[in-house]
Amino acid sequence: MSELANHTRKPADFRRHLLATVSALSLAVPLAENALANEDDQPTVWIEAGARLDELNNQQESFSPSFVPNLLQNPFTQPSQVEKPPHYSIGEEARITIAPPQSSWTFSAGLRYGRANSSGNRQEETSPPSRSATVSLPSIGYHTTHTAPQRLRRFANTASRTDESYAVLDFQAGKDVGLGVFGKNDTSAIHFGLRFAQFNSHSTSSISGDPNYYVRYKYFGTPNGPHRKFPLPGNWDVYKGTIERTHSFRGLGPSLEWNFDALLLGKPDDTSVSFDWGVNGALLFGRQKARVQHKTSAHHGSLFHTNGPLPTLYPTKSHNTARTRSVIVPNIGGFAGLSVRFPNAKVSLGYRADAFFGAMDGGIDVRKTYDRDFYGPFATISIGLGG
Repeated sequence: MSELANHTRKPADFRRHLLATVSALSLAVPLAENALANEDDQPTVWIEAGARLDELNNQQESFSPSFVPNLLQNPFTQPSQVEKPPHYSIGEEARITIAPPQSSWTFSAGLRYGRANSSGNRQEETSPPSRSATVSLPSIGYHTTHTAPQRLRRFANTASRTDESYAVLDFQAGKDVGLGVFGKNDTSAIHFGLRFAQFNSHSTSSISGDPNYYVRYKYFGTPNGPHRKFPLPGNWDVYKGTIERTHSFRGLGPSLEWNFDALLLGKPDDTSVSFDWGVNGALLFGRQKARVQHKTSAHHGSLFHTNGPLPTLYPTKSHNTARTRSVIVPNIGGFAGLSVRFPNAKVSLGYRADAFFGAMDGGIDVRKTYDRDFYGPFATISIGLGG
């Protein structure tokens, strides 16, 4: 604006200023080109994507109604073995990192997400041999044979399904502190910021069985004739229990991470292979939630009970609960792996672990806390843009 005013008032001064500006630019351009040539043409934006296979530690209280010990008096499978939550999940991860030119700082946002499910269905029953019952009346020429009911036809059924998901979101600022461990080409960086974590679990289970089914037989006959075999009224106790529950955690808090890169092969500014490792920690402030609905019932029946509902052995028992609790969840983790680096790309393979202590309320009638742990191999590819 001042130059425009000078041009209006003093054309000669403006021409002198214009000449000086052009001369300065003509001298500055070669200097800038030399400066850029001397700089490392490093990308300013890195985009990373990858996949991971996580082994899960996601325990919760097993659903075990009061009649389960009766079922286990027979050679039946423990229901808790069928109700086990998933052991593995396949997840994805993505991160974008901005590295301003001529700065040792970086700024990044990363997301890890995974889903897992498991289901089980176990149907078991005892299979005693069937026996033949014979009725013979020689005086009238009557003779018949038929298969009698099995004496111990007991059964147990367990069906269960669990669906889980998790998400971990990081916002970080990092500083290259340049502390080499094995050599001058090694680097390290400290990252600090915020971590958000969310875990969800939904499961249903159904357990039913008859541990006491029994048929009694009575033999009648004459000393010189065949015996007649009659089933007498037997008993059975039919039990059933169902549950549906949802557990979740959401938390946000400060995080800190320290990463190291050790050059193994190649040159830092060219194709190279490095050994990478790091440790991380966070303190998450959030809420645990649990919603549980379960019901048990039992009925008694006899061999000749054919019409109407089964008599009740004990009344149906239902229990509904909803719990919410504010918690502080410590989180620690680490990783180690190998990276093949190119000027504008990087491929990494490694192993990572993250533990969130007491993150979930996995109880049924009362609160019981359980950890959420994720550990397993990962693979990522990064592409550098700009520079």
